[in-house]
Amino acid sequence: MFKQKYIITVESETPPQICLGDSLYGATVISLEIEQYPDLVDLAWLTKRFPMSRQTLVAKLEILNLGGPRKKLYDPNVVIPFLKMDMKNKRGRPRKN
Repeated sequence: MFKQKYIITVESETPPQICLGDSLYGATVISLEIEQYPDLVDLAWLTKRFPMSRQTLVAKLEILNLGGPRKKLYDPNVVIPFLKMDMKNKRGRPRKN
């Protein structure tokens, strides 16, 4: 039987208390990685992490733009919580007017 790889992402102010080789619910920790956010991010960086089109992101983040009218740059510490809070699961068919 093949072993499968599972990725768990945790965001916090302090690093989690997990060590290599620990057993978590029947799984063994084999690697730990950290991702540092850059100072300013562009739309390409955001489209990789959020399932939205470029036009939707530009419309939602228009007031948070730190770049110019052509180069759209955003602070990831402000934008990421804003986009995570705004994501909703819409169910059912759209309303007919």
